[in-house]
Amino acid sequence: MYGYANRRCGPGVGVHDALYAKAVVLQAGASRMAIVTLDLGSIVAPDLRRRIAGELQIPVVLLAASHSHSTPSYLNPDTNAAPSAYQQEMEEKVFAAVAQASKAMAPAKIGVGHGELRLGYNRLLPRDGGRVRALFDNLERVPYGPVDPGFDLVRIDDMQGNTKALMVHYAVHAVVLGPTNCKYSADFPGAMMSKVESEWKGAQVMFVQGGAGDINPLFMARKGVEAEDFEVVRKMGEFLAAEVLKQGRTVVTKVPAKPSIAATSTVMTLKDRWEQGKTLEVGLSTVLINGEIGIAATPGEVFHKLQVEWKRGADVPLPLFYGYTYSAGGQWAGYIPDLRSAAYGGYGADASTRVEIGAGERVMEQHRINLFRLRGMWMDAQGKP
Repeated sequence: MYGYANRRCGPGVGVHDALYAKAVVLQAGASRMAIVTLDLGSIVAPDLRRRIAGELQIPVVLLAASHSHSTPSYLNPDTNAAPSAYQQEMEEKVFAAVAQASKAMAPAKIGVGHGELRLGYNRLLPRDGGRVRALFDNLERVPYGPVDPGFDLVRIDDMQGNTKALMVHYAVHAVVLGPTNCKYSADFPGAMMSKVESEWKGAQVMFVQGGAGDINPLFMARKGVEAEDFEVVRKMGEFLAAEVLKQGRTVVTKVPAKPSIAATSTVMTLKDRWEQGKTLEVGLSTVLINGEIGIAATPGEVFHKLQVEWKRGADVPLPLFYGYTYSAGGQWAGYIPDLRSAAYGGYGADASTRVEIGAGERVMEQHRINLFRLRGMWMDAQGKP
């Protein structure tokens, strides 16, 4: 199973709740893109991305993992190794979902909404004379440290106003279930999606994990008693579901005045923080929808401050951040801390991270450069004095 080097019960022993891949395909003029949310810990799938582009003529594909730690671990550290049987089966099913979505397209309206709910805490606590260490379990539910409590909603309706898809963007590690659990589960995002879908008939609810690299859930199931632990998962998911249902109904969807989809991809070469001469190739995608919705997709565990920075500095009306999202080739980046966190240390900040100092700010700066390019802001000659 994914995550938890100290998992106490060994390999997966069964399925508690089903794991899903859910796809939406958007088209404006001749431009097409696919957004796929997956109940997986991480995702690297270059063959799948190329196949969707080649066979379905969808060049922009965002594969967004929820980062549940109760899902299969299938990525081989050897990037030259043949894909596992599970990976091949999973990718075939994801391709089928995107193909099905592309055949089901119809005129639609889109809207973005926002809400706020604090269900996480910052697990990096100052200790040891100013240095930082991680507090992985917080059973007292103390709301330590800074977080981004906001969630974003992207709602897609048909022309009659029936909701076809609702994408929920939130930044909290999907680790309500701990290392005593060995049943496959989508964790709290799955409980949230199930609850919203049960009350919002006809809507496909999708979860996009944000900058959750340093954020753990306030609700944690650590008793090792299956019924009790999964009840905690349900509560966490349904707390978020209640706010999603409330805010989601207020979102106004509309036909854009000038529908458009523009995207650019960049593969950045980042130095290894610890091994001189070693590098990491990280693929980013920046997307601009209808001139208003700006998406920054990054394949790794980005710290929340970088997500906040994107929301504040993207210079578009509706900035969205996609963490844990593979889209443009390269490798899985692992933890991507902000500069201050990298300096003070802790798990993901200077332990269990490989990217060079300042990589987080460089990644976000590249997204902003890309976004200005998509808006046509970079001129070929000097402007007027």
